[in-house]
Amino acid sequence: MRQSFIEDSSIPKDLAEDITKVAREAGTTLIGSVIGRGLFFITQVIIARFLGAEVFGLYILGLTILKITELISRFGLHTGAMRFVSIYRKESPSRVKGTLTSTLSISFINGIVLGVILFLLADLISRIIFHKSELKNIIQTFAFCVPFMASMTVVATASQGFHTAKYAVYIKNFIQPSANFALIFLFTLLGLGLSGIIYSFVISHIIALMVGLHLIKKLFPGLRDRTLRPDYEIKNLLIYSTPLVFTDFLHFLLSWTDIMMLGMMRASFDVGIYRAASQVPHFLTLILNASNSIYAPVIADLFYQGEKERLGKIFKTTTRWVFYITLPASLIFIFSAKEIMSIFGTTFVSQGAIVLIILTIAQLINCTTGGVGVTLTMTGKQNMEFGNSATLALLNIFLNTLLIPKYGVIGAAIATTIAISTINIVRLIEVFLLYRIHPYDLEYLKGCLAFIFLILVLFILTYMDLPNFISLLTNTVAVLGIFILILMRLGFNGEDRFIIEKVRSKLVFKHGLEGAGQ
Repeated sequence: MRQSFIEDSSIPKDLAEDITKVAREAGTTLIGSVIGRGLFFITQVIIARFLGAEVFGLYILGLTILKITELISRFGLHTGAMRFVSIYRKESPSRVKGTLTSTLSISFINGIVLGVILFLLADLISRIIFHKSELKNIIQTFAFCVPFMASMTVVATASQGFHTAKYAVYIKNFIQPSANFALIFLFTLLGLGLSGIIYSFVISHIIALMVGLHLIKKLFPGLRDRTLRPDYEIKNLLIYSTPLVFTDFLHFLLSWTDIMMLGMMRASFDVGIYRAASQVPHFLTLILNASNSIYAPVIADLFYQGEKERLGKIFKTTTRWVFYITLPASLIFIFSAKEIMSIFGTTFVSQGAIVLIILTIAQLINCTTGGVGVTLTMTGKQNMEFGNSATLALLNIFLNTLLIPKYGVIGAAIATTIAISTINIVRLIEVFLLYRIHPYDLEYLKGCLAFIFLILVLFILTYMDLPNFISLLTNTVAVLGIFILILMRLGFNGEDRFIIEKVRSKLVFKHGLEGAGQ
């Protein structure tokens, strides 16, 4: 009978339990994220190919302005709803009802007001800020989406207050992107063009909001119960939520500064090229984000218990496996950049491939340093991490201002890469100075050796001058196959084998055995 890894003496039992949490839950989060990101990416490809780089750039600028308006209209209430629901879900149904009804009502009303303001200011924003008068109608159409988008976000996040993530995944990662995809296909057939694409986005959020309301009523039937009187705590809710607007805005700046500044300084064609190229490296962050979503509470618990040694070990193990997974994908993105960008259309290839390579390097560095920001936040250094994020945003703005006028989309990519690399190295140093831990050990050399060998193989494949699709397929098969073979040849330690067993049993055998037993 095969010995369980949790009984393997090569791994301390407490470390095995920590790894089990991360491996089990991160897999579920990752699957939902991959589905959502995949649907979003396919939709972006279709839109880009249909509209072309210039009009696609206008669409992205309109979407960016919508996101700013929606962020302000929800006023941090999505996080406030999750927190207050989590606190009151067992002891006070009336307060849960009050929290849900007040956050949804306030965000929807705010959305209507700010949507009207956005509609009226569309001409001013288009001409004065972005110097693109053709952006006006796009902004005005997107303005109708503000209340629905804000309320959908509140519903999805509030559902997590009931200690389940699946409903948020359904709403944000499946319902909305699926509806958007289907409607774009329909409206394109009807010949509605850009207007139809924007209508699809608006209607998909209305659908997602309606589904979200149905699911939240399923989670909390008290919303339907007219005899249950809501107990409102609007003052406390606003006191908690209002500061989060600044945090949310900071996160927005971190993600959208380059797009905004390209829109202000360059043509919409450049915005379209950059946006298309920047979508691909985001797949790398799915791995890190999935790991961090579960790694965070584990780290908080270990730090509270004073288990610094265990904290250091789980830090090393999770970072190493994020590196193992993102490294092959990064090499595929870098050596198949032209082939990947050709998916969006021929006009996206020449500059887009360079942007893709530069931004892939940025995200590889981000993933290689592991959950350093999460480690700081979960160990009580949230103010330090807020300072790091603010510094990153300011550095990115400064570098974009410096580089975009001269180098365009390439300058924006370089600015983002320098900013991300610098701040992650700073975080790494901070974690080491504070706790004397770092995410690297000799096991990392396996990935580095594989990295060197794979680069040599990919250079050889590059000179074969294969057709685009064949080249992309060949590079992918070669990278994945050789990387796995090298790691297997070099061998795994007990912690690595434990993770492999947990992922294997979760994704392959668990459901098969359950089905066989029925």
